[in-house]
Amino acid sequence: MARSTARFISYDLRPAKQTERRILIDVLRTSGECVLPIPTYSYVGMGAIRFYDFLLMHKYLGINKMVSLEHDSRAFKRACFNNPYEFISVKQQATGEFIEEFESCQPTIFWFDYDGGIDPQIIRDISSLAPKVALGDFFFVTACGLPPGLIEKYSMSDRLAWVQDSMSEFAGTLTAEDLENASFPGAVHKILHSAFRSAFATQRDGRFRTFFQVEYSDSVVMVTVGGALLSDGQWSAFADRLAGGMPFFTNNEDKIYKIRSFNLTERERALFDRAATTKRKRSAARTHLSKLGFRDIEIEAYRDLLRYLPRYVETIV
Repeated sequence: MARSTARFISYDLRPAKQTERRILIDVLRTSGECVLPIPTYSYVGMGAIRFYDFLLMHKYLGINKMVSLEHDSRAFKRACFNNPYEFISVKQQATGEFIEEFESCQPTIFWFDYDGGIDPQIIRDISSLAPKVALGDFFFVTACGLPPGLIEKYSMSDRLAWVQDSMSEFAGTLTAEDLENASFPGAVHKILHSAFRSAFATQRDGRFRTFFQVEYSDSVVMVTVGGALLSDGQWSAFADRLAGGMPFFTNNEDKIYKIRSFNLTERERALFDRAATTKRKRSAARTHLSKLGFRDIEIEAYRDLLRYLPRYVETIV
C-alpha cells in the first residue's frame, strides 16, 4: 500500500485545493439552506495530519461528528497527535475496510480524497459504498489526473490496454489519444463519472445527481467527481439555488469545471477585486490590468472564484 503523501508533501500552501474545499463547503451550505439539515450530518474523509476540510466542515457547517481515515501506520500516529477536535474519530483503515464495516445511522457526507491516480480500488470503493448511501447523502471522490506510476512509461496503446483491462466497462469509449498526459485528466473524469452512474443505476430511493465535477492543479492535476442521492423535490430546490448562487457551475454531467490558478501579488489582486465586481464594461482597474498583460478571460474566471480564493500572508519571525 502506498505511503500517505502527508509524509513528504507540505499542504500548507495549496490555493487551488483550498479553493475547491471552499466551493464544496458553499455547495453543502446551499443545500442546507433549502432542503437538507446539514449540521446534523456526519462527515467521513481523509484528514491526513492537517484536517483542513474537517476544520471547514465544522466552522462553516456546524458538523460535529466526523471520521478521518488513514491507511499509513506511520502517518496514523501523527494524525492522532494533530487531531484538532475530540469529535473526530481517526481510524487506521483503508477505504475498502471502512466501507465493509460501515452502517449508516445518520445522514453522511463522504469525501474520499485519494493520494494516487485512478485504479481499480477506487472503482471498487464507489461500487461498494453506493448501496450504503442513503437518500440525502453526499459522496465525492478525488483522484490524481496523471497516469498512475504503473503505466507512466507505457506506450499509448499499452495504456489503453491497461485501462480497458483494469476499468472494464468504465473505460467506455476512451481512445489512446485520451490517455496522453495532457488529456489524461479528462479520462479520469470520464471513468469516475461512469463509475458513479453504474454504481447508483439500481437505486430506487431517488437519483444520484453528479453535480460536482472539478479539476484543479497546485503541483499535479487532481480531479473530483461527486454529488448526492436526492429525490426529485430535493434536487429541484437545490438545483435552483445552485444555479442562482454559483452560475459558473453546470448541471451538464459531461462537463468539468477547471479551477484556474492565479499567481498574483496583493496589488494585482486588489485590481482584480475591483475589475471583477464593477458593473461597467470598462473600468480603470480593467484597463490597468490590460496594461499589465492580463486578459479579459482571466478577469471573468476570477469573478467566478472571488469568494473562494484563499489569501496567504508571510510572517518573518
